[in-house]
Amino acid sequence: MRYRGAAVGALFAGVLVLTGCGSSGLRYKPEPPGVSAPVSADYTVLFDRVRVEIDTRGTRLLDAQILKADGTGIRPQTIEFPGYYNPTGVSFGFGMGRSSYGGGGGAIGTGVGFGTSMPVGDAVADGNTVAYFVLDQVGPAPWRLRADLSGIGPVIFVLGGSAGAPK
Repeated sequence: MRYRGAAVGALFAGVLVLTGCGSSGLRYKPEPPGVSAPVSADYTVLFDRVRVEIDTRGTRLLDAQILKADGTGIRPQTIEFPGYYNPTGVSFGFGMGRSSYGGGGGAIGTGVGFGTSMPVGDAVADGNTVAYFVLDQVGPAPWRLRADLSGIGPVIFVLGGSAGAPK
């Protein structure tokens, strides 16, 4: 009976882990033909702005705009970029040591160490990018969001419409 609490706790932790792994980003996926990276976007209408959150899957957002029906593009009022980190690195090290055993069986040791690390590869976004558009400029939904992502290229999302939403 005393293991029942531990089993329930382990089951609850397993459900949390599986729920977190099952999410694949935000609600709207790229318009066909799509891209190979699993990027996604979503929006929230605020009082006077549209908040657009883009899951770039670690790439940098180079440009974003909402495309109107007449072909003009509306750029965001502000963009909040996440922090970036470098996930890989190369380390170099140098060391030397010596030991000797004397007649009494004791050991004497000396050592010198030196190390350095340098980043390799592109920096990775540590979170989602958020862009704010003026609601009066973009008009009512649905919106065609064009996002240019580093290493992926331009991606089109239809926000507020049924084309990009999950089924």
